[in-house]
Amino acid sequence: MTDYSRLTSSWSYWANLAHFQNVSVSTSCEDCSIRFASSDYSVHLRTEDTWWIIDTVDDRGQRNADAAKFSDYELTEKYLIWTWASLARSAIGAPPLGPGLYSQGFAPAVDAVEIRAGIYELQMGEERAVLVEPYATIFSHLLGKPVIEIEQMVRQGIE
Repeated sequence: MTDYSRLTSSWSYWANLAHFQNVSVSTSCEDCSIRFASSDYSVHLRTEDTWWIIDTVDDRGQRNADAAKFSDYELTEKYLIWTWASLARSAIGAPPLGPGLYSQGFAPAVDAVEIRAGIYELQMGEERAVLVEPYATIFSHLLGKPVIEIEQMVRQGIE
């Protein structure tokens, strides 16, 4: 069974910092393994074959299916922690971290293949991720980093 405790803690921290309303976590969702919800933004995390897939729901209730796909749970954690922290940093006026990584282009150690217009599959060893731009470029720099290092990066300048 997957341990969602790190993501649950991260969601609670970043969603509250961003002042999201009605923040909750549920493993009783009919169409996903776990749902990180608020009135403003929600994430449904599900598995399909060997992929971990993220669906997002905006503040109007519109669902974006297959917003991101990852070959393993740890990559999913990295992506969600980065994404939630970026939303919260923006909400509190902290300096953004993504533009600096994006300006470097794709990380040299990562193979990036455009599979559809604006959608890239990233591969580094056995790890794979499918993301839209600009998230693919940014995430290529996070792929090889440990989760703890990403957690430290996103907290810079806010604690």
